[in-house]
Amino acid sequence: MIKLLVITVLTVVVCMSYFPVLPILTFLLAFFATWLAGRIPMGNLLRRLLIFLVVSVLFMFSMLVLRGLNDEPGIVFRLWLFRWTKRDLVHAVSLGFRILALVTMSMGFVLTTRPRDLVLSLIIQCKVSVVHGYATMATYRFLPELQSQVDSIHLAQEIRGIPWNRGVLSRFTSPFRVLLPLLCVAARRGERVACAMESRGLGREELRTFYKKTSVDKSDWMFLAVSLLLYGLVVAVLVKYDLYRFSFAAIQ
Repeated sequence: MIKLLVITVLTVVVCMSYFPVLPILTFLLAFFATWLAGRIPMGNLLRRLLIFLVVSVLFMFSMLVLRGLNDEPGIVFRLWLFRWTKRDLVHAVSLGFRILALVTMSMGFVLTTRPRDLVLSLIIQCKVSVVHGYATMATYRFLPELQSQVDSIHLAQEIRGIPWNRGVLSRFTSPFRVLLPLLCVAARRGERVACAMESRGLGREELRTFYKKTSVDKSDWMFLAVSLLLYGLVVAVLVKYDLYRFSFAAIQ
């Protein structure tokens, strides 16, 4: 929960930044922190971030194309039919790297946090009810299995003669064909988990014992203080050199 608190604070601060400098620095800090401190292999981390890198680049490109068709005063760059102001360039780069920063921090949290520890911390430290805590853990564990369920649905449909990703029309309708079976699989899984929780008397007694407990010790508070202090110093330096502005600020 301390780690989640740090990510929440950083998310709020980076979303208030108008210039792209802080989102870029946040993305780099989150990436290297996940790689070095989280001990996640570089190849694994880059492979997981590849799709989001592509989405971010496409987002910045599409935003520049749309903004480049507007005829506004203060043009600083021209390319064929497109014209951009300083505000257009700053907005596109800032929002693109903001997406990467938020995704990298979230991915670092997921890759370095066990679902069991997260649920125990919610129950013990945040006083969340046991029923909601274990429901959260069941959902958290089910999400990584969605891809394997989708692959199973693909194979089942192909065996029954339904083409998959063959032609433009098939590629367009494929996600809709997998949606209903996937919802049915999720509903059946939820029903089995609910029956298992109810058969074990979950929630009948207020006092419960735990095989393993999570606790907040000095190292956790030190991590919180050091993380917020270092990030606060970065923001202070950017404010001093006029590289951090609130999202509602205008470029002069």
